[in-house]
Amino acid sequence: MKPKIRKHHERIENELNGSLNTADSPVKLAKSLKKIYTHDVGLFFSKLAKLPTGMLAEVLLEFPNELLKDSIGRLPQHRIAASIEKLESDDTTDLMQKIDIVDTEYAKRLLMLLHPQDRRDVEELSKYSSDQAGAYMEREFLAATIDETVSQVKERIRKFRKEEPVSPIIKLFVVDDEGILIGSVHFSDLILFEPEDTLRYVMDKLRRRRPLTIRPSLPIEEVVRLFEDYDLNIIAVVNKENKLIGRIVYDDIYDMIRQMDTEQAYSLAGVDDEAEEESLIAAAKKRLLWLFVNLGTILAASAVIDFYDQAIASYVALAVLLPVVAALGGNAGMQALTVTIRRIALGEIDYSNAKTVLRRESLIVLGNGFIIGAATGIVTYIWFDNLILSTIVVAAIFLNLLLAGSAGALIPLALKKVGIDPAIASSIFLTTTSDVFGFFIFLSLAQLFLT
Repeated sequence: MKPKIRKHHERIENELNGSLNTADSPVKLAKSLKKIYTHDVGLFFSKLAKLPTGMLAEVLLEFPNELLKDSIGRLPQHRIAASIEKLESDDTTDLMQKIDIVDTEYAKRLLMLLHPQDRRDVEELSKYSSDQAGAYMEREFLAATIDETVSQVKERIRKFRKEEPVSPIIKLFVVDDEGILIGSVHFSDLILFEPEDTLRYVMDKLRRRRPLTIRPSLPIEEVVRLFEDYDLNIIAVVNKENKLIGRIVYDDIYDMIRQMDTEQAYSLAGVDDEAEEESLIAAAKKRLLWLFVNLGTILAASAVIDFYDQAIASYVALAVLLPVVAALGGNAGMQALTVTIRRIALGEIDYSNAKTVLRRESLIVLGNGFIIGAATGIVTYIWFDNLILSTIVVAAIFLNLLLAGSAGALIPLALKKVGIDPAIASSIFLTTTSDVFGFFIFLSLAQLFLT
């Protein structure tokens, strides 16, 4: 083996071994393995096969579809099944759904190898779409009936920890004999009571009220809002009869918040998060579509400039100031746009709140537009020594900021109303509004008062 290649192998093996030492970070380990895969497929599979059974499924869950398909084709099916059974039910379902996408027949065979309870959990959770709370529900939870004693609860805790070593123990759910949720108790509170005290007695002394619950069909955006509004770390999931069927814990919600932020960031840039895991050509095609849309908006703005070519030719300062007017309007609109999209994603506003949102953004832009317009007017007067030009700049910036700010608030709401993802399309419409109308307002005023 050539020295250069040997050094490269040593480097990626050291990186992988470093990731293996952080056994609590399957995400980091998956990233290291993906890097190895791009350089040495043989080394990748040899390292993947040596992963601990408890970690294998967690790593597979982080792989993109193409790499997942190659991996399951090389690993023994019974080993994957054994590793999957160590996952929490929501993660088990996620991985089974990913495997079903890349190889449906393989997923069916793998499902039959799982423990019957795991198989039932997958079948139940798979009924819910990715935008419903049920898709993020864990079927593993610690519950006790109201007439059980503190001593019996402690035994339940020991048994639960033995059977579910990775599931967080946050609260004890208290149910009646039919499984209907009555309340919840923090484990630290149980220390205050005697082993023979019943949970009925404990809840009576603590004056516990019925806890906050959700249905599995609730939109996940509403769940995120509840966690943020009430500073929750866990929430119970109940069916129509108020029977406890699962729970959603904080780590899944925080992952969801990060995922929502990432999707919005990609969408606002006109790219797709999924495309980054696809081939070079597929990713390039998806980006090219939005570049063509952007080209159309730029040509529209250029057409406005071309319409006023004589005014620009007779007063060169207009060409210098055009980018200032457009850029300030675009930035003001993007501020309003980002805030509105974020609030839509969290379920805080919708089209019915349009008047309130428009009023709020208009007031913000009125104040900012006056201040930034005045400052730009002063700079323009010092620069060109022309009071009429500086006055036109102030008026154009003020009007464009007001228009762009209003558009930034209304465009996402309107797109959401008609069923279009506001994060993907809003910036395109906003650019058209701020550039085209910004140029039109500025050049119209200039042609009217300067030429």
